[in-house]
Amino acid sequence: MVKGTYDVVIAGTDLPAVIFGALAAKKGYRVLVLGHGSDKNVYEVNGYLFVRRPCSLFGLSDSAPIRNVFKELALSSEINNLLQHVSPACQVILPDARVDVSLQREVFTREIEREFPGQFKTLESIFGEFEDVERLLEPVLATAPVLPPGSIREWFAYRNSNKTLSSLLSKTGTDALEPLSAYPRLRSFLAGPTSAMSRLAEPWKAPIPFVRLISHMRSGPVFVEWGEDTLKKLFLARINDNSGDVRGADSVDTLVVKRGRVQEVEILNRAESIGVGMMVCGDDLHSFLPLIPQRQAKRRYHAKIEAKTPSHYGITLNLGMRRSGLPEGLAHMAHMISDPTKPMHGSNLLTIRIDPAMPPIEGQDPGKVTLSVTALMPANRFNGQAAPIQEFADEMLVQLKRLLPFLDEHLEVADVSSIKLDEKTGLPVLERTGLIEIYPEIENRSIDLMTWPVRTAYKNMLNLANYTAGPLGFEGAFVAAQVAFSILSRQFELKRVM
Repeated sequence: MVKGTYDVVIAGTDLPAVIFGALAAKKGYRVLVLGHGSDKNVYEVNGYLFVRRPCSLFGLSDSAPIRNVFKELALSSEINNLLQHVSPACQVILPDARVDVSLQREVFTREIEREFPGQFKTLESIFGEFEDVERLLEPVLATAPVLPPGSIREWFAYRNSNKTLSSLLSKTGTDALEPLSAYPRLRSFLAGPTSAMSRLAEPWKAPIPFVRLISHMRSGPVFVEWGEDTLKKLFLARINDNSGDVRGADSVDTLVVKRGRVQEVEILNRAESIGVGMMVCGDDLHSFLPLIPQRQAKRRYHAKIEAKTPSHYGITLNLGMRRSGLPEGLAHMAHMISDPTKPMHGSNLLTIRIDPAMPPIEGQDPGKVTLSVTALMPANRFNGQAAPIQEFADEMLVQLKRLLPFLDEHLEVADVSSIKLDEKTGLPVLERTGLIEIYPEIENRSIDLMTWPVRTAYKNMLNLANYTAGPLGFEGAFVAAQVAFSILSRQFELKRVM
């Protein structure tokens, strides 16, 4: 029996989904958010604050899509009061060099000329070309066109965007870093950080988002206390403030589908059904579609989704240690590249973040520090079990000790965010919330910005998992949310009572 109906029901709290929910609620849609097993990104082990998925807040202060969201939600002043700029933006550690990406042009120039003698003009020329591209890209992102397009109106908008950027769209073999092929060290200086920022293993092969990533890399991330958890809290509060409901402990048991539309949501462990106007998956679509009974499912579509698999998984190793064990001069975020001539995955590229949970600065223990170390594990090494993840994490630790040779003397706690102990057996098992899925293919007709379409084969179901606009990294969550809201506002006309 249906106990209530919502215009929008969101299952899961991936960032694109909660941003979308806040936008919808602000415009008068009645929104329900179900936690669906999601949890906070920050967790505690033996007094240390670790993160499931490290999140660097690139573009939070200068991205048009991000600014538009905060302006629409009347959160601009609040977020401006929360954020603090970080300098240097990041650090790149090569076998024979350590380069700070400074926000000050003269300092950055000096760093490049010192570590890459005679190559600054080459880099400056590439940055100049990228800036020309970004001047074309910024207004396109600001309009949030629906990608890939569906309706005639969306096709016209896509055609205009495509025309603007046509000479820059990726083609087979396109490599935005091709001009640096003769300079592998300098090439890796750009390839390493952007690989860590994007949800593409080789983002330079998608020139449009790559240009954006380089811009964010140069302007740097910002610090917000408790990071992504704080942002989600702001968006969920906006949903509550606008007559929506957030039920973090509830999950979907079954999706009732009739004539290709989700009609009802049955709540797990409750004798409760909820009517649905628009259904939103704010979690991995692979685990969400099985909630539709077989007799109601679009089997061909389900098979297509099942066949779409990651090329890599981001694995995070969290370390709690005495602060005296940190090497002098290590930046808040450092990209350690063991061999600039090799691919930027496996343990060849480690992204190291200091205190990634972003606790309040005044409350931090001066004697302790947390490190998160993230690397991309090739998917062919993963069998769905914890063992290969632990093996890969051990390889990461071996590489890290090249930078921190006395780590063992200072280390107090080590934890892999994608592994947990089974409550019954005490054995290590997979913890999927700690895995970062990296998909290799970009959606057609998406000007390289989407790895998954927001629309699904179900007429009123949208996909807003974290990986949807993966090429853009953190900024992609805001782009995907605005694309979804455009679809909602055209497909689901809100009836207002005067």
